[in-house]
Amino acid sequence: MNIIPVFLPHEGCESHCTFCNEYSATGLKKLPVREEILSTVQRYLLYFVDKNNVELAFYGGTFTGSKRQKIYLDIGLELFERKVIKGIRFSTSPGQFNREKALLLRNYPISLVELGVQSFDPLVLKLSNRDHGVKEIYSATKVLKDFSIPFGLHLMTGLPGDNHAKDLISSLEAVRTGAVSVRLHPLVILKDSLLAQDFVRGLFSPPGLEESLEILWKMYLIINGAGVVVNRIGVCLYGNEIKNVVAGPYHPALGELVRNRLMLEVLREHYRLGGSDHIALDKSHKGDFTGHRRYVIVTASNEGIIVQFRENGLRLDVESYLNSIRERLLGGIYAQT
Repeated sequence: MNIIPVFLPHEGCESHCTFCNEYSATGLKKLPVREEILSTVQRYLLYFVDKNNVELAFYGGTFTGSKRQKIYLDIGLELFERKVIKGIRFSTSPGQFNREKALLLRNYPISLVELGVQSFDPLVLKLSNRDHGVKEIYSATKVLKDFSIPFGLHLMTGLPGDNHAKDLISSLEAVRTGAVSVRLHPLVILKDSLLAQDFVRGLFSPPGLEESLEILWKMYLIINGAGVVVNRIGVCLYGNEIKNVVAGPYHPALGELVRNRLMLEVLREHYRLGGSDHIALDKSHKGDFTGHRRYVIVTASNEGIIVQFRENGLRLDVESYLNSIRERLLGGIYAQT
């Protein structure tokens, strides 16, 4: 599916989350008018090879809290009726979603609602100045299921009050809600956000890249292994907006690094289960087990596991190893709860 994003910075937001500054993230200072949205649609259509599978997406604010919501939905409906798009998706907060708001959506081709959950931990939500608690998350997801509206969740790591144990519980809860997709986003401190002020004063510092990777691969494995799509890993920044990152594990290939980390875990699992520390893998594995800038084979080598590739080499059952790792990971989580 090709997505045409329309950004509505802070539109409809009732609170100012400590980690957020959509002006820094998008570079936009005002809301788009109808003509600008239609122009954006035409511009993206020029890029898409497959123009028959296109959706219009409204991001960057609390869509169902916006007084302009119907205006934006009507633009999407017009494009749908003209067969330009196949559906409308948007992001919103659980604190701004209820049965009344869902009733309005029945008149529109909604393909996905993404709830900005961030965490299932009450303290993390409070310290992030979210406009909802855990109760509202479950309430919003129940309404969405009652109305048969597909929904995804947005989870963050590294927020104030957060830790790896809480992130793993959030992953399990995300699966239990019935979400069809999850977006994982390690905290990146943006210019002019409230956390940027705390960072400058030395009151808060976000986790680095390696620490973030250590939890992200586990969350990915829990969620993806349950059949839920992880549709993005990491904050999406374009062009000059990358310069607005004050601190945190921003990386343009973060999703690839997480998948690299999973392949490293497969090698470790193979060795743990009695495999040789010198592995001649089949060349078909080269892409998976080399990694971004040779991350997988270099890290494995530093741990004493030497990886080479050759014709008719060893073919690892990657899915089987990942299932084994996932089961052990889940066992550890349940043992602690």
